[in-house]
Amino acid sequence: HMLGIHAKRGIATTLERVFKNTGNAFNKLEVLWTGKTAGIIFSNYGNNLIDAKLIFPAIDETVEIAPSKFNNMIGYALHELGHAWFTTNKPWDLAREKHGAFLGHLINGLEDPRIERKVIESGYAPNSRALFGDLINSVLDKGGYVDPAEKCQIPFILAVEGRRLNGYDINVPNIIDQSPYAELLHWALDRARIATSTADIVKIAIKLFERLKEQDQQSEGQDKPDDGDQGNEKGDKGNEKGDQQGDGAEGNKLIDQEGDTPSDSDGNEPSDKPSNKGKGKGSYDDKGRDVEPTSFIEEELENKSSTVDDRRERPVVLKPVFETFEWR
Repeated sequence: HMLGIHAKRGIATTLERVFKNTGNAFNKLEVLWTGKTAGIIFSNYGNNLIDAKLIFPAIDETVEIAPSKFNNMIGYALHELGHAWFTTNKPWDLAREKHGAFLGHLINGLEDPRIERKVIESGYAPNSRALFGDLINSVLDKGGYVDPAEKCQIPFILAVEGRRLNGYDINVPNIIDQSPYAELLHWALDRARIATSTADIVKIAIKLFERLKEQDQQSEGQDKPDDGDQGNEKGDKGNEKGDQQGDGAEGNKLIDQEGDTPSDSDGNEPSDKPSNKGKGKGSYDDKGRDVEPTSFIEEELENKSSTVDDRRERPVVLKPVFETFEWR
């Protein structure tokens, strides 16, 4: 075990070492302990020139942090940096604006394993595979897996099973074949394995989104043959908040035209985007599990383990504190 203050210094030191291993992949990297949320905000200027702020909740510097929790914090940091390195925001933004929040979560569920695989292959952090595996297993240990029959849980299932395909030793059984959407999920994961960009992932997610709707419409048509298209439309709206359009052909055309445009992100992404994790929890009606490990990290860093009364004087981080690494 280590004190919270040592854990913070250890994370800063680790990220500085990773930062040096990347070459000139960052212009500036900041690690902030704000006490409010967890996430990353980054700006991509092209030519591998990125400014990034990695945000953690404040932690009590006097509380002991278990090695497993420290490793999860490092794994989370590397995951978020993976988005800064390998996620292009514009195609994701366009697709979500067109099709709604559920489509954004589907993208997230497919993109997370892809960017983790890219981090592993990059060699920036030699132990990243083990850290990523430990993190997703910790999330599963705490919250369990999900009901494979629930459509709202598909993004989380994709995020877990995509990581299994990355070679992680996942400590729960694969549940895809128990899902009524099993064939579609296998198709999406197989395609995502050969995707080389966020734009590729977006195209796969849009097709998955359309095919899920088609399967629901076919099933509902068989169950209620007299309801017609209006009933199907209501059913889709109940499952997918914000899905008001969903024209598959138009959506694919949009991504084909715009998907390869470099990101000009300023950190103001939609609520389910990876670069602004303080938002998005429970952001669609059916309450599917969060794809990103943000809420898990927030809960893990709450001072529940501390028996020290808040009225006592103690060196708790209450104001933003950060380490800055500038490339030289």
